[in-house]
Amino acid sequence: MSRIIRLTAKFTAVWAAALCLGGCVSGERVGDVQGGHGSGHRHRGDIGEYVARLEEPSRESWQKRDEVLAALGLKPGERVADVGCGPGYFAVPIAVAVGPEGKVWAVDVEPKMLERTGQHAREAGVSNVELVNCREDDPGLPVGRVDTILIVNTYHHFPNRAAYVAKLREALVPGGRLVNIDFIPKSRDERGFGPPLKMQIPREAVDAEMVAAGFRPVGSYDFLPEQYFVEYVTN
Repeated sequence: MSRIIRLTAKFTAVWAAALCLGGCVSGERVGDVQGGHGSGHRHRGDIGEYVARLEEPSRESWQKRDEVLAALGLKPGERVADVGCGPGYFAVPIAVAVGPEGKVWAVDVEPKMLERTGQHAREAGVSNVELVNCREDDPGLPVGRVDTILIVNTYHHFPNRAAYVAKLREALVPGGRLVNIDFIPKSRDERGFGPPLKMQIPREAVDAEMVAAGFRPVGSYDFLPEQYFVEYVTN
């Protein structure tokens, strides 16, 4: 755990500098905070403003990235897919954590998100990130090669979740894990940010869908104030 915290502390300084270079305005209200994914929920308007919301420094107060990474217990050489990676908020520090012998597939439907992820990867000095501009109905991951799939604030975007999760399962090695972090259902009036309430999915519903897809929950964490955080493994 200390190894991951040390690595991500190094990355945090790089990321903070990148935010300044990218012109992110401190104090801007955060909207639907995740990478774009799903035909019904593509984000309209200025993509630069949306990226700025994803990179808003105040996100750390509730997303707790370093604590999430520590809980994941990533190992050197691990192969990880960040599905719905957005501008690389998790993908790039994961690449630092797994080291040059590991690999990260940064997956998103929005090319500009991947451009931003690539920029952050270069600034962090990592070369083990593969950018995957996926289709809305297919993550585009290689079959049987991924150790861990991470989905943060994106599961509710999948247009056909059963079919999509089946493709994710195919990408995992035997015994591989899928980690889902998504919003505890609340209205925007109550929380102040996040997707519309009608898009949010309770953890119990996600558990049921995962079991139907051949996964079983093996652990969860409750330190995130606005999200559930659950690990699943293949049966």
